[in-house]
Amino acid sequence: MSEIMIMATRSQPSYLLINHLAEHFDISLVVFEEAHQAKMLRHRLRKLGMAEVAGQIAFLGYDRLVIRPRSRARIAALLEGRDVRPPDGRLNVLDVDSVNGAEVADLLKDSRPGAVVVSGTGIIAKRILECAPAFINIHVGITPRYRGVHGGFWAVYEGRSEMVGTTIHLVDPGVDTGEIIAQPAVAVDPFTDTYRTLPVKQYLGALDAMTEAVRDVLDGRTRPYRRSDLESRQWYSPTPGQYLVFLREMRRLRRPDRQPAAR
Repeated sequence: MSEIMIMATRSQPSYLLINHLAEHFDISLVVFEEAHQAKMLRHRLRKLGMAEVAGQIAFLGYDRLVIRPRSRARIAALLEGRDVRPPDGRLNVLDVDSVNGAEVADLLKDSRPGAVVVSGTGIIAKRILECAPAFINIHVGITPRYRGVHGGFWAVYEGRSEMVGTTIHLVDPGVDTGEIIAQPAVAVDPFTDTYRTLPVKQYLGALDAMTEAVRDVLDGRTRPYRRSDLESRQWYSPTPGQYLVFLREMRRLRRPDRQPAAR
């Protein structure tokens, strides 16, 4: 079976995915892209304006001080027994400023991976996408409705908790616009889930789907598709006001008439 390459950012969910795939495939290289917060901030200022971005920054401060600490125990329980160690020292690892650099292009041309798995990087340039047969992304949201970031959060925000899930899709030059391979759903627990636990559950719920997707791509058996039943929208980080709507929706889901019927 052909080797695969992985492009990711350094994060616990990416480590979870990498270690899971390493149990099933030969991984030639893991390329970690450096996070570019300043670049992302400038892009959002141009696109969304100062007021919206100021609200997002305020929420991120609240997340760091309140949501993350309150979510740690639940996340630890979800990840119990899972391997979330960095792959350094066990797999070939390269840290780069950008996955769109010449070094990465040369590595792709030399190693000729059967597929490249993507987790959390920035937009991949067309010239890089042309260097391998397929790039497969794991996206924590049901596309095309929840492109961008925090897809599970935004599904709850819109009162559509049944749309919380993960999309495994082929990568094209757009933002989460590639053809879909699989979309496993994730059940929301309104009593324990938070802004932070939902992405962890979305990654966990997609590990087997990603394994199957990679195997199908390598074997030439994949049948990607597009959805015409959902409007396409790109989402960004929430503001404090939007987070309050999310909390209201989670409280609504706790009502007895919103709970699943006993089996």
